[in-house]
This record gives sequence, structure tokens and C-alpha cells, in this order.
Amino acid sequence: MRFFGKAVLLTNDVTAIEQVLISRSKQFRKTLGYRTPFMRRLFGNGLLTSEGEFWMRQRRLSQPAFHRDRITSYAGTIVQFTEEMLAGWRTGETRNVHEEIMKMTTRVVTRTLFDSGVPPEIDEMGEASAVVMRRFSTQWNGLRMLLNLLPTAESRGFKQVMGRLDDYILGLIRERRASGRDHGDLLSMLLLARDDDGSGMSDEQLRDELKTLMVAGLDTTALALSWALYLLALNPDKDAKLYQEVASVSGGGRLTFADLARLKYTEAVIKESMRLYPPAWVIGREAIEDTELGGYPIKRGTSVLVSQWIRHRHPRYFPEPEKFGPERWLQELNLPKMAYFPFGGGPRVCIGSAFAMMEATLSLATIIQKFRLTAEAGYKVTPFPSITLQPKGGIVLGAVARA
Repeated sequence: MRFFGKAVLLTNDVTAIEQVLISRSKQFRKTLGYRTPFMRRLFGNGLLTSEGEFWMRQRRLSQPAFHRDRITSYAGTIVQFTEEMLAGWRTGETRNVHEEIMKMTTRVVTRTLFDSGVPPEIDEMGEASAVVMRRFSTQWNGLRMLLNLLPTAESRGFKQVMGRLDDYILGLIRERRASGRDHGDLLSMLLLARDDDGSGMSDEQLRDELKTLMVAGLDTTALALSWALYLLALNPDKDAKLYQEVASVSGGGRLTFADLARLKYTEAVIKESMRLYPPAWVIGREAIEDTELGGYPIKRGTSVLVSQWIRHRHPRYFPEPEKFGPERWLQELNLPKMAYFPFGGGPRVCIGSAFAMMEATLSLATIIQKFRLTAEAGYKVTPFPSITLQPKGGIVLGAVARA
């Protein structure tokens, strides 16, 4: 394809996808979409947008914060906040589950990152960035791009809110450095992280990484959960099977991290939800040197797109690809590498993937333990391909308390 006279290639070949993201990843960088002023203002120079040696150092310093022993301590917080969300639900009501789950995952991410409640800046940031997020997929024509560069009231409001969010996070960092206490949160781990030469992250680097983890973490996990509940509402037989597993594992009590190993079908539901509605639906890379993919020459400067949405619907690896079938994940699929990649792949695979799966699985099981979600006849949610795969108009479902 051509984009403003620039070559853009879309590949759905597993070998080429593997080369772009893994074996030849050093020959590529993030595409222009990740380098726009909006993305830079949203994520700073964090793991999502940084490149080269700087990115490698940040990744190395951040990795210990996501070790298994550390994230297991957050299981109780996830279940507690999910139960507190459900405390306001009543049989017969309709709920915008995506909106409510976003608020719940926001509480989880701020507690696990900062050992803090939700600051008002988070809600303000969500409201101010909503319009920009909606415009992301349509910004690539000349007129829209020009309008995005103009100092509109929306863009000024977004910058002001991001400024307040920066101040809030930097205040926490400086306060924590002064106290020297380990609060058991990710901020404490990142403050303790040291490179081989004994150096750590500056306050500004910490701010950008925390902001990246916050924004990416609350949005993607909320989407995985919301799409899963939508699919379950459309497939009551799958909901019944899931409830049977949750009831058997929990025995009616509160779920814990120790229950995860037995929540096989719950995990399969999350995996199948991310197959059909992957929160990260496309990945873009730009060749920084002449190379080749799958035997085809790729010139320097060519942008290469790979799409989870397209790849995950390939009938060769997923029979009846449009069908919601969690059962497929309970058998050995023998998938080639990159046939399924909801968290990306290679060196830049999502650093929080294990945490995200734990949160999505425990939260979904807790919701299903207490409520059955229903959809009106013919109800259909349209996916909106923004930076992530958003449900256009939200996901509105009926709630029925379990007996």
C-alpha cells in the first residue's frame, strides 16, 4: 500500500511476522504512529515508545518488577476490587460493563503501581484523551492531520491534564525516594532497580515508565475482560460451563492466586476472547535498513504492519475461526510461532503479560461466580480500531445475580 507516498506492507504470513518481531527485530523500529506528538505526550519515552540502547536498559531495569513472586501478591487486590465493583450490581439492571471494568482496573493498576488510591488526574486524563483516542484511526488524512496540529480546546485540555498527571507521579516518586520505604508496589521495585554500573532510573524515566504501565495496563486488561463478558452473554452455554468450573474451584468462597492453576476453562475463555477481539489489534514496524521478509526484499523506510485481528482468524490454525470456542485451548493446538500473539512477540513482548493474564482470569472468575450477564436478542457491539480495539458505544449487558 502507499501512505503519503510511503510504502506500507501488510503481512499475514507467520514466517514474516516472526522475522519482524523476533529474529530480525533489530532491523526494525516502531512506525510513525508511535512517534506522533499525542503518543509521546501520552507515554513519554517509556517502554512502548523508546528505542535502541535506551529501551534495552529500561526493559532490563523494569523486568524484575514483574517476576512471579512479586505479582502473586497482587491477586488479593484484584479479587477485592472486583467484588467491590460487583457490590453495586443488582438483578434486572443493565450495566455498561466496559465502563465499570475500566474503573475497576484503574483502581487495581494504581494500587499495584503506587500503593495508592485513584487520583482525580486519572479520571480527568481519561475524559480528555477520549476524543483523541477516537480520532486516532482517522487522523491519517491530510486535513485531519493538520487539524490535530492546531491548538484546539480539546488538545489544550489534554495537555493540561497530562501535566497534572506528570506532577502527581513525580510527587509520588520524590516522596518515596525521600522515605526509602518499600511499599510492596511496582514503584518500589523500579526505585530499587540498578544497572550493572549501579545506576538506576531518573525521576523522569520512572515517570514515563509508570505512566506507560498505567495507561497500557488499565486499558488492555479492561478490554480483554469486557469482550470476554460480551462473548459469554452471547453464548450462555459457555457461561454455564464457566460457572460450573468457578463454583467447583471456589467452593463458594473468595478466589485466590492458588486457584489459578485449576481455572483452566476460565483461562481458555480469556485466550479465546483475545483471539477474536485482541486488545492490541495491530503492530507496526519500520525497516531501518534494507532486508527481506519471507523471501521478499524490503527497502529501508518501508513500514510493515502485522495484525492480530487478521492473523487470529486464519482457518488453517483455528477451524471455524469466527466461532467463540474456548474449548480449542483445552487441547494441544501445535500452533506455529506467531499464529497467536495477543501480547506481541520477541524482545518487545508485553512486559506485563503474566500480570494481565492473572488479573483477567481472577477478575472474570469472580464476576461469573456472582453474576450471569445477558444480552438482548440481536445485540451486537461494533469494534472500533483505535490505538486499542475499543467497543463502539461500550458494552451494555443485563445482570442476573447467581442464586
